[in-house]
Amino acid sequence: HYVLWQAGIYHRNVSCETLMYYTTDKGVMGVLNDFDLVSFAEGGHLGNERTGTILFMAIDLLEPDDQSGRVEHIYRHYMESFIWAFIWIC
Repeated sequence: HYVLWQAGIYHRNVSCETLMYYTTDKGVMGVLNDFDLVSFAEGGHLGNERTGTILFMAIDLLEPDDQSGRVEHIYRHYMESFIWAFIWIC
């Protein structure tokens, strides 16, 4: 996920439904799928767009300021989505 973020590809919908895993002889490999809501860095500002599964979204992105475009979407918001998803799974 971080490699995609650095390349300017933003998934925008981390949730239990978009996380998968498989096992190999080397261990467990996590996979993020379902890139239908992806946005790109060259596409412009990432504010004022509420996309994703609300249950797993970062709290900052659910505030009224986000809907008015005053909250910049940063990587921490997506890490928070992973944490919410992992809590839900556990």
